[in-house]
Amino acid sequence: MHFSIPSRSADQTTLPGSPSFKAKSRASSHRTSYAPSIFARLRSLIFHPAPPPHSSTAFEKKRRPRRRTTVSLLVIAFVAAAAVLLTILYVAFANFATMDPTGPHVVLVLGLDNTKYKDDYLAKVVENRQEYADAHGYGLYVRYVSDFKNLVHDVTKQGWQKLPLMRSAMHENPGSTYFWYLDQNAIIMNPNLDIESHITDVKRLNSLVLRDVPVVPPDSTIRTYRHVPADRMKFIISQDHEGFQTGSFILKNEEYSRYVLDAWFDKLYQEYKFEKDEKGALEHLAQWHPTVLSKMAVIPQRIFNAYPNGVGEAMYQDGDFVASLVGCDTPERSCAREFERLWDDRGRVVN
Repeated sequence: MHFSIPSRSADQTTLPGSPSFKAKSRASSHRTSYAPSIFARLRSLIFHPAPPPHSSTAFEKKRRPRRRTTVSLLVIAFVAAAAVLLTILYVAFANFATMDPTGPHVVLVLGLDNTKYKDDYLAKVVENRQEYADAHGYGLYVRYVSDFKNLVHDVTKQGWQKLPLMRSAMHENPGSTYFWYLDQNAIIMNPNLDIESHITDVKRLNSLVLRDVPVVPPDSTIRTYRHVPADRMKFIISQDHEGFQTGSFILKNEEYSRYVLDAWFDKLYQEYKFEKDEKGALEHLAQWHPTVLSKMAVIPQRIFNAYPNGVGEAMYQDGDFVASLVGCDTPERSCAREFERLWDDRGRVVN
């Protein structure tokens, strides 16, 4: 099993990758290495001009102050313009240097709770994701959810921790296009389905989108848009009979997605105590902020979030992509036992 869990400090109070995040990037360290020397030279040119020549006529001496003032002003203007240009070029270069144009097209994002679940169970979850990622050339980003406990308002509400986890994954993989978050209490049952042809391809996604349906079932006044084309949709999620299910969702790596994660994770929403925690906060955003809903694709649940114990169209069937064990962490159920049952029945990659 090949994966690594990077060790990072979670003392920050903002999402990883946001402008105020305290961790230094490559660009910031690069900037401090040579930027001061440039401006030091510029200051020396302005405040320490070359000494005047030793020999001159009386007329030249009389005119020298005016000429010297004119020349000094020209030098200052030139140096100022050069400083502005160099600053612009430096910032552009620094931003370009932090962008990794390479990287997997899709990154799977997984958060592990090592305080609640045993290592052998978590190892199988990682193995399931790694097998799928390797089969399709995807990336896998794995972190312990405890790495982000200092960022959330209430550590007992672990659903919130997936948001800084996703933000961190996007920050660490700037060259990737799609990020798929899938809860640890879920298993990829049909690894031969790739994300692109199964979900994100524009024609495929356009055929999947549920249009003019209540954002919060069964009778929410706010409904999904009817005519938004699939190529404008950056946030892919499904619903069950209660509303959005955030155990499986896909974000496209664009400014919109970073805005959604930042707004969704806002401390005000965490403290508001929505009945459904982060799910309720997302439903609020989708209903009252058209910017969020206008680029959101709600698709049928069985596409990538079926329930083995579900009913109707939500119920898992053989050949479905994902089986999600929502609610298995209750006294009446066992996530490990239900996962083990699915583990033996999961499909294998066909080479």
